[in-house]
Amino acid sequence: MQLNQNQPSVTGPGTDVAAAEAVSDEPTRIFFDGDSIIVRDDFVGLIRDHAERFNTGPGGTLIVSGHANPVEDPEEAVALSMDRTHAVATLLEKFGVQSHRIVRVSHGANAPIADVSDNSANWANRCVEIRHGSLTPRQPVWSQRSRKTAARR
Repeated sequence: MQLNQNQPSVTGPGTDVAAAEAVSDEPTRIFFDGDSIIVRDDFVGLIRDHAERFNTGPGGTLIVSGHANPVEDPEEAVALSMDRTHAVATLLEKFGVQSHRIVRVSHGANAPIADVSDNSANWANRCVEIRHGSLTPRQPVWSQRSRKTAARR
């Protein structure tokens, strides 16, 4: 398998899930089957652990970005990767991460993890990456609407 030069290494299906958890500066990768958007049971604990570490950490945001294999219709790949992103983000919220602290990104097939010319590496592009961001989370909508509405003079 040929990996992009600037991308961290990946682990494949059938590997130890604990080994799939990346070093602190590398993203955690959640892999999916074929056209599936269902998070496999062996990755649920990894997502829970990531949420717990994030909730006890210094703050910031979680960047959840989905990837997909190249297909004929690029919009289909973007939709699939967004559905995968949403599935992981929903679990993070279930484990206590506030929704406004999760940045959701859908790359589709535009930012492959592995070389797309190698069909045996397609499994590596069916993933969602979770990484910590240092961005300040956007404020909930209700706090942005607390402006005074009195007329100006």
